Amino acid sequence: MRILKEHCIDVNSEYCPCILAEMNHCMMCSQLQGKGSCTCEWNGTCVLYEKHWNGERTRPQKRIEEVSSFSSVETVGDKTVVISFDVSEALAHMLNKVGSFVFLRRKDDDQFYHFPVGVMSVDHTSITVAIEAVGTKSKRLLEDTSAEIIVRGPYYNGMFGQPWLTTIRGESVLLVAGGIGQAPLLPVARELVQGENHITAILAGGKVGVIFVGEELRKMGIDVIEVSSLRQEGMPLLRKKLKKGVDFIASCGSDNQHCGIISVLHEMKLDLPMAATNNAVMCCGEGICGSCHHKMKDGRVVKLCKVQADFRELEQD
Repeated sequence: MRILKEHCIDVNSEYCPCILAEMNHCMMCSQLQGKGSCTCEWNGTCVLYEKHWNGERTRPQKRIEEVSSFSSVETVGDKTVVISFDVSEALAHMLNKVGSFVFLRRKDDDQFYHFPVGVMSVDHTSITVAIEAVGTKSKRLLEDTSAEIIVRGPYYNGMFGQPWLTTIRGESVLLVAGGIGQAPLLPVARELVQGENHITAILAGGKVGVIFVGEELRKMGIDVIEVSSLRQEGMPLLRKKLKKGVDFIASCGSDNQHCGIISVLHEMKLDLPMAATNNAVMCCGEGICGSCHHKMKDGRVVKLCKVQADFRELEQD
């Protein structure tokens, strides 16, 4: 089975070395984990070297925080709202990447109200996201859509399998999305369209109750199939598509959806690379708070706000 090699999504970026490297908890560098020798097998710029080069002259780079407000609000389901807000050109440029997300809260709320939201699209300085108001934080944010908000970012680990997404070219691709998973599907689709891949999307309204990205996908030239239920209609259709030949799958939705697709692949004895939305609980986005810690099948514990992992290698509850 083709397994994605794990790496930190922030390695060699302006956010590396980060606070974890400063505290000898780096996820890439063995020596910045307290080990006596280099065993990282990383081919990029040495994180240890960068830390020593920076020395005490600079502290780890902080994410950008900006004040904004909603420029548009569209209700697409009983509890789902698509909103847009403006940010600086610098932040917008950094968020125009598959897997990007931001933390949002109302300006007059405390820091612990921040919660992560995946980026659907970037249009110059306008950022569009979809929020499913199911918890206290999301409901609080949408309670007053005229209130100013705090946007913190950029963060990049919203999708597992990004190395595959950004390198696949001219292949047969199958996209599967249900419910709020339709939102992160859009940047995935744009990335795959740029690679001139042949793409089919299977969409279901799920808990949102409506399909709100179908028309935009069709405008990209993607063959869109809408089903009333992924479980009852989508999975049988998935099997038919796989029999005809598929090179790559991207699943945007719940972990149960990801696991269902993996079960079908195992049943059909197919070895395909697969990207999947990262549904880990996140509170800080920096690998510090521990909320996103998850055990791998080999027993290791990784921080899913930062580690680009293969979903198939994560231990499931």
